[in-house]
Amino acid sequence: MENEPFLSLQSKPQLRPTVEDDHHGTPSEIQDNSHIQPPSKKHGSLHRCKTAPAMAVMRDRKPKTPQLPKPKSESSTIIRQAFFLLSLYLLLGVAIYSFNRDEFSGIETHPVVDALYFCIVTMCTIGYGDITPLTPATKIFACVFVLVGFGFIDILLSGVVSYVLELQENMILTGIHIKKSQQGFSARNYIVDVDKGRMRIRLKVGLALGVVVLCVGIGTLMLYFLENLDWIDSVYLSVMSVTTVGYGDRAFKTLPGRLFAGVWLLISTLAVARAFLYLAEARVDKRHRRIAKWVLHRDITIQDLLAADINNDGFISKSEYVIYKLKEMGKIGEKDILQICDQFSKLDTNNSGKLTLPQLLENRL
Repeated sequence: MENEPFLSLQSKPQLRPTVEDDHHGTPSEIQDNSHIQPPSKKHGSLHRCKTAPAMAVMRDRKPKTPQLPKPKSESSTIIRQAFFLLSLYLLLGVAIYSFNRDEFSGIETHPVVDALYFCIVTMCTIGYGDITPLTPATKIFACVFVLVGFGFIDILLSGVVSYVLELQENMILTGIHIKKSQQGFSARNYIVDVDKGRMRIRLKVGLALGVVVLCVGIGTLMLYFLENLDWIDSVYLSVMSVTTVGYGDRAFKTLPGRLFAGVWLLISTLAVARAFLYLAEARVDKRHRRIAKWVLHRDITIQDLLAADINNDGFISKSEYVIYKLKEMGKIGEKDILQICDQFSKLDTNNSGKLTLPQLLENRL
């Protein structure tokens, strides 16, 4: 364990104060005599030896090669790119549809509204069938439009929706940390796992189901009042829309209904898709927790000792035990360990198995 200070639970060694020898100018240890005290310092205070290297000078040393910058979050960039490309995508689709209206079949309300409605329904892969291409050229356009729309759905789903939900989660966590001084049980403790810094997966599932119900409810009300459908058909068309099934026996036919559909379909289909991803995440998280509990509580066997003994020295150290358990939990893989070991070998130029301050300084010169 002496070679593994990063895993050691022992306390750091106490530094012994030093003073300068008046005759030789070299540091010497202070003996346990109470009459030896610095003139202007309190008893027991520490002094840096004059021969110790200055840390400011070490920080000023520049490495041979420039350091790679730390990767930054691309959420804001993804959002800007997504909205720009989405606007370009919809403008192109509206323009092509508007100049070729005679080559599409369906009920017409307004050229621009119909074009936007067709583009949104196509991009969300709902396929009501109320507006369809008739000529070979428009059919090829529809094929390309659908394939490109898949890419936008992926960008919007993984980028924009995730960013909005994570932003809301961070705001909740920030509020909890600010009010953490309050003692006793609080509903916030059930909502957020403060130790892990995230919302509890069960709450995410609950919110996901709430989003599904909210989207279906809003769609049902608007369909009932805008499309003059009864309640059963309104719920039916709302569910078929947000789940992107779109049988085609019901669709939006009025101008107000298609205006509403242009916004509602784009938001609700993305939100519902993300909600079902949370449901899948909950199942995966439950399985991971069950595996982790089994790994941590089972007894170690002879086979485990042989498998965890990376150095083949007949025993396993604390670092080897931690690595073996992380591998069992699926947190890391053999490839990850080999990459880290390879990087360590590049830094350990003298193959001592340790990284020392002189080595780091030598590599930076």
